[in-house]
Amino acid sequence: MEAYKKRFNIKHFIIIIIILTIILAVVISISHFSFKKEYEPPTALENDLPRFRVVDLDNVGITGDMDNDGINDQKDILMGAKRQLEIGAKNIFLEGADEPNYYDGGDPPENLALCTDIIARAFKDAGFSIRDLVDSDIANNFSKYPLKEIWNQTVTDSNIDYRRIQNLEIFFKRNSQVIITIFNPADIDNLNQWLPGDIVFFDMDGDSYSDNVGILSDVTTRDGAPKVIYNYIDPGCTCEEDMLGKEKIIGHYRYP
Repeated sequence: MEAYKKRFNIKHFIIIIIILTIILAVVISISHFSFKKEYEPPTALENDLPRFRVVDLDNVGITGDMDNDGINDQKDILMGAKRQLEIGAKNIFLEGADEPNYYDGGDPPENLALCTDIIARAFKDAGFSIRDLVDSDIANNFSKYPLKEIWNQTVTDSNIDYRRIQNLEIFFKRNSQVIITIFNPADIDNLNQWLPGDIVFFDMDGDSYSDNVGILSDVTTRDGAPKVIYNYIDPGCTCEEDMLGKEKIIGHYRYP
């Protein structure tokens, strides 16, 4: 009986020693691991993770400041576009025949817009009157614009000319920095040519003519591509969407 008790006690002692050894090993292991240590994924995994792109518009070589507010024009235009995004104006075409789409003074009510109105309003926040700029350029270069061919106009109309996408596209082509229209987010040099605040014209229906225009946002897709702030009949209000890799790009400009 005594011999059995002795073997029993030795057995339990060995079990306790084993358990303590395991606990000590775990404590030592944890002591060598820091929860603050930055996780560095393997290269293969790193390439598969979402990639976002941040552009510092204070350090892209743009110094113009039309409204003298201490913010460069490119950043001002972007901020103006983001304010229009907050308002979320309804697309005028959804109002049907009850909305004439012609307004004394040019700009529609704040709760209504077309794609060109988003451009004009964003530029106004930066100190530029697109209405006056387009009107002046048409008056001095009437034959460069399709007023006669499309709308049978023989004189300018400052209330509507700047809101027509055909006129706006010609204005930017004549008065802005013309930038590439081939978009490739996998090429960092290509991607760096698409800055927040840039103006981009799109062909939405495949006829090779512009029918939508927007401003590049500082919000990006997983590939680092800037989304576009615009107003179009679909979705029917001012929005911010991934457009560059999905729709045909007709023109890409940076103003001034």
